[in-house]
Amino acid sequence: MKLTIQTANDLATQALVQAKNSAHQTMLAALSQAADAITGPVPQAERDSWATKEVAARAVVAGTATPEQAAMLSAESAVTGEAVADLAASIVAKANAYAGFAATMAGLRRITTNAIDGATTPDEAQAALGPLQAALTNP
Repeated sequence: MKLTIQTANDLATQALVQAKNSAHQTMLAALSQAADAITGPVPQAERDSWATKEVAARAVVAGTATPEQAAMLSAESAVTGEAVADLAASIVAKANAYAGFAATMAGLRRITTNAIDGATTPDEAQAALGPLQAALTNP
């Protein structure tokens, strides 16, 4: 049997790594929850189509849609009963609003990640979440 001796420094290093990992997980969960509050319960497969749908909607609004882009929005409007032009305008408005939200979330993720990564104690790693939580509580 091999005896492994851990020093106080080893234990402190392990505690810091665990605290940082926990803080990163907490950060990602908080950002995901904030995004879900904006988007609502939307399946990932639908979210994956948003960029393509946004381009199609902008093209419809501009009067430059390809037949494929027009067909994409026509298929949805046939289900919802909306006029294609109204659907396109709604998609563009939502995309514009979400772009600002996404940029803010990316900035919060980056500064929080940097603060967590720069922490030198478990308490500092936990404290690094404070500004993120405050920003998400008081948008």
